[in-house]
Amino acid sequence: MIRRAAMSLGALVLVVAVAVGLALISPLRRPAAEVIELPRSTSLTCAVAGTALVGGSGPVTVGTLDGAERDLAAPVAEPLDGPAELRADSRISAGVLVDQPQSGFAPCGTPATAGMLLVADPASVELVLVNSDPTEAAVDLTLLGPEGEIVAVGARGIALAPGVSRRVALSVLAPAGPVGVAFDASQGRVAVLATAVEGRPVQYAPPTAVATEHLLAGAPAGATGTRLLVTNPHEDRVDVAIEGMGPAGPYVPAVAESLSIPAMTTISVDLTQPLAAEATAIRVTAPEAVGASLVTGGAGSPATVVAGEPGADLAGLVPGGGALQLTNPARAGAVLVDVTLTPIGGAAATQQVTIEPGYTVSLPVPAGDPVAVSITADGEVLAAATTLTPTGALVVPVGPADDAPAQTLPAEQQPGLR
Repeated sequence: MIRRAAMSLGALVLVVAVAVGLALISPLRRPAAEVIELPRSTSLTCAVAGTALVGGSGPVTVGTLDGAERDLAAPVAEPLDGPAELRADSRISAGVLVDQPQSGFAPCGTPATAGMLLVADPASVELVLVNSDPTEAAVDLTLLGPEGEIVAVGARGIALAPGVSRRVALSVLAPAGPVGVAFDASQGRVAVLATAVEGRPVQYAPPTAVATEHLLAGAPAGATGTRLLVTNPHEDRVDVAIEGMGPAGPYVPAVAESLSIPAMTTISVDLTQPLAAEATAIRVTAPEAVGASLVTGGAGSPATVVAGEPGADLAGLVPGGGALQLTNPARAGAVLVDVTLTPIGGAAATQQVTIEPGYTVSLPVPAGDPVAVSITADGEVLAAATTLTPTGALVVPVGPADDAPAQTLPAEQQPGLR
């Protein structure tokens, strides 16, 4: 009996000793996670021929769909004979300038799996689909017109082989406008641009994303016609608010005080009289994500403006002449802006302006060669270069620059992952 009690007591003492020993052991510290810098490379696809205005800095590779490549240094104005891909290890912006037979500007964009284009007159427009990837792509189109969804034969399963561009006539798919064209790549990805059919005035409509807020900069001073296109891709009616941001400050156009869009439809709002031919940016807001674009111009072919990206550091290459429109989209607080304009091969000139919330300020752009634009501000601003000529309107967005701090993420090595 005594022996059994001693053994039980000894076992209890051993368990307590092991527990105390384990409690005194310090846990093994995990090694600190490595920090990696996210890649900042850019790949843009230009869908049409013309003069590519490439903004940014550093080496840029231009590759055509047949595989030929050449190296450039941004900023640069470079002729393109057809669709091409621009690649760089830094952030660049680009668009194609066309001046014959009319003036127009077609932004180059990143290939995407989904997006939307808004077109005022589908009878005069066709879609250019470009597959610059080495894999096949297949695209489905959904057409949303003024009377609802348009069911058209040939809008689904549009196939594109690698390195191929294809044109799709909207006049065959949509009988009347305005129309919102939502594209969805069921395989691969594509760059999409709406362009005028042969024999019609030059016109380009770039894609945009559906969102609850669109900042559209900028309707140029002297525009004699400006229309806002809005698409509701939902199965319920959506109320939309429109705000103008002009030289005299923010205001609500009278034609847009109560705007409601039926389900699965696209509407056109005439803003010509409310804007009074002043340099203006438009803010479109809705409780649900919608598509929006601005069609504006004068006597020549119009320009189509999609949502821009505001920022405190903006840069780009714009055509010489015209004006640089700067908008403060904030609801409160003025911003102090430094603007540097440098013609290619010329001297830089810097000026400083203060922009009150909801105001748009215009600065002249030197005529002649393309001009590199650099904008720094103590708050976010929206910028676009605008030019009105007898043959057409040009609206060139100026987006975020590459001199922002690099983004980093913590990374942990996992040997078990293959």
